[in-house]
Amino acid sequence: MDGTRNMPQLPKWLVRACIKGTSEVNTEVSVSEFAPPRPNAETVRRLNLAQVDLLVAGYRKGKTVYELAADFGIARQTVSLILKRNGVPMRMQGLRDDQRTEVAELRAQGWSYARLGTRFGVNASTARAFLLRGAA
Repeated sequence: MDGTRNMPQLPKWLVRACIKGTSEVNTEVSVSEFAPPRPNAETVRRLNLAQVDLLVAGYRKGKTVYELAADFGIARQTVSLILKRNGVPMRMQGLRDDQRTEVAELRAQGWSYARLGTRFGVNASTARAFLLRGAA
């Protein structure tokens, strides 16, 4: 009977360290050279062609990058990258100049930037930057 059956598995990074000639882990071993993988390295999500087509169709039907990221379980930056790779023009981002008066009036009434962002479909920091840019 093989005596290795009940032995614990060594982490891959430690195995790599041993294979490279480091027989024991000590303080002289470079942390970056033999560091264990990032905790989320195994959760990378790759979309197949059918999913990419669904993502593009969803964006064209009006879904936001944030909604698509949640739907597909990927980062919003990845959604933007997929859209750009597929030649999809991005919708206008931010607030339009013709909305400045309404945004300023609501802010003067005491609306928070978060509430303004929700009302106009942008991030709170976008609403704040929009008003500050108009004041300059």
